[in-house]
Amino acid sequence: MGMLGAGCMDCVPLLQELIGRELADWRGYQALARRTGGAPARSIAALAGSKKRRARRLSAACFLISGVKYWPEKGRTPAISSYLGELRQRFMGEQETMAAYLAGAESTSDPCLRQLFWDHARENWDHACQIRTLVEQM
Repeated sequence: MGMLGAGCMDCVPLLQELIGRELADWRGYQALARRTGGAPARSIAALAGSKKRRARRLSAACFLISGVKYWPEKGRTPAISSYLGELRQRFMGEQETMAAYLAGAESTSDPCLRQLFWDHARENWDHACQIRTLVEQM
């Protein structure tokens, strides 16, 4: 059985969805970091960087499986109504995306893809904890 090969083609739509989520989160965290100052802005900017790196890892997996480079360029930057409200939305979003990664890990028999999904789920958990810490500091 090959890893990240044609046997994983059924996971390509999920990978594409997750790439889109990560890029949307990247844009959202960037916007939030620009609106914030000091140490919270640096923490949020680090979250943004993590999201873009994660999208790149997913895109690489998608390419290795399908032979097609998937990287949606367009996307809107979300409007931010309030700092705390946005942190709450980001917290819930991290949990939702974590659940999607866990479901993906359960749905594939490919060990490399399963590990990628597990790693990303764990990172989403870490991000949610970092957001909780930011809220606690308010």
